[in-house]
Amino acid sequence: MKARVINKNSLFYGRQFEVDIINYKYVGSKKDKVLARFEDVEFFNLTLNEELIIMHRDILKISLPKALNGLFYIMLIDTIIQHVGTEFSSIEIVRDEYKELKRVWEKNILLVVDSTPLKINIVGQYHSTTNIDINITTINTNEFIKECIEEEDKLRREIEERNNKILSIKRAVSFAV
Repeated sequence: MKARVINKNSLFYGRQFEVDIINYKYVGSKKDKVLARFEDVEFFNLTLNEELIIMHRDILKISLPKALNGLFYIMLIDTIIQHVGTEFSSIEIVRDEYKELKRVWEKNILLVVDSTPLKINIVGQYHSTTNIDINITTINTNEFIKECIEEEDKLRREIEERNNKILSIKRAVSFAV
């Protein structure tokens, strides 16, 4: 996949490069030492799989398990399209959990595809792209709202814990000064 920086205000304006870094926010090339915001580039010479990822850019918000490469996103997009029965235009991710087990990994994702709430459970073996099991379940709105509230509460507790740590650090600094 190649990209060209089209934002005239960018340091890299006009540069073309082979993309080897891509996430939801940035596109870049280690070799060419270029990093630009996703919105600041146009893509060309795309394969069908690359077009699919660019078209469903929100999928890049889901963290990639260590054992996998970018093909994971293609499998996930294809499985979601099969499940919902049509192309989709938006994804909102509520929860993206990753667990490492002995020789396998597990990923649990709670998200909304267009207006359909889904739970996705993915289990795979390390260093294998063929032994991946993706299970998608459409959940009802009440269950989805309940899980969203639980996730929000969990995040609030984490924020409160971090704020308490910050206060503790500030107190320690004030005692030391």
